[in-house]
Amino acid sequence: MRALDEIWIDCAKRLDLAIARGGDAFVHFDGRVLWIAPDEDLDDDDTLAQLVLHEICHLAVQGPAMRYVPDWGLDNTTDRDAVRERAAVRLQAHLCGAHGLRAALYPTTEVRAFFEALPWHALGSAEDPDPASALARVAAARVGRYPFHPVVPEALERSARLLHVPMHHSGRALVGDGDERSCGTCVWRSASGRCRQAARAVRVPASARACVRHQEALCCSDCGACCRSAFDVVPIRPREPVRRRHPAMIAVGNGVFSMLRRGDRCAALSGPDAGPYTCGIYADRPRVCRDLEVGGRNCLIARRRVGLSA
Repeated sequence: MRALDEIWIDCAKRLDLAIARGGDAFVHFDGRVLWIAPDEDLDDDDTLAQLVLHEICHLAVQGPAMRYVPDWGLDNTTDRDAVRERAAVRLQAHLCGAHGLRAALYPTTEVRAFFEALPWHALGSAEDPDPASALARVAAARVGRYPFHPVVPEALERSARLLHVPMHHSGRALVGDGDERSCGTCVWRSASGRCRQAARAVRVPASARACVRHQEALCCSDCGACCRSAFDVVPIRPREPVRRRHPAMIAVGNGVFSMLRRGDRCAALSGPDAGPYTCGIYADRPRVCRDLEVGGRNCLIARRRVGLSA
């Protein structure tokens, strides 16, 4: 579909990624231009749109250091980077799944079977034995930040509208046919029935068929979003115990006390980039941390900012 291709060509352009047709390989990034074979040389189930999306996922997995390296630094002639390929596929399933597009923007050839076998939560958890899961989770956090955000989410939303993906009361895509999940089991539905995933205030019945952003439970050790790059400042009140008991973790600026940051995360947070995460001062954590409701509005904001929720 030409209109779908145009959405992803525009997405690539906004990411400063030039697209050209031709070249010496099926898909090849030469460090400046992403070359994609002409339509007549593509497989029957290939589209330019999904090929561009898949390469964006490769870039997100590889990270900014590989932005201008040919083929993002990947070797596509051997199995050396098979784990990173699986990570890109996991990321693509995660992004497409959040917009009801897994049946439309799937990767093709030998990785399609892996894509289709992935569970709904395609990124996996911090305990997932597949090393590609950890890479995909880190890549999802990158997609939640500049330059990927808001460019990639907007392209996914435009694609869903173009393809008339069936929508939930909240304005999000519905889960697929045969999926029995309901709003009543979703953590994003408040006690009053309001859907926190909705773009506008809307209440949904517990019996309603769920949207693709349905989440049955949240695990803080898998997430850590609120302690990572989601929020830049964690303010501390004058008499909070953390100031007295953990002075080495306190920052002061213009007379305002806050938790010290190390890179893009709170100094009290421990664990690798993909989790699991733990708080080294949990019993003494600041009041603002205690007040953050798991599954609440700020929790959702944090997860969106690190790419775990769309």
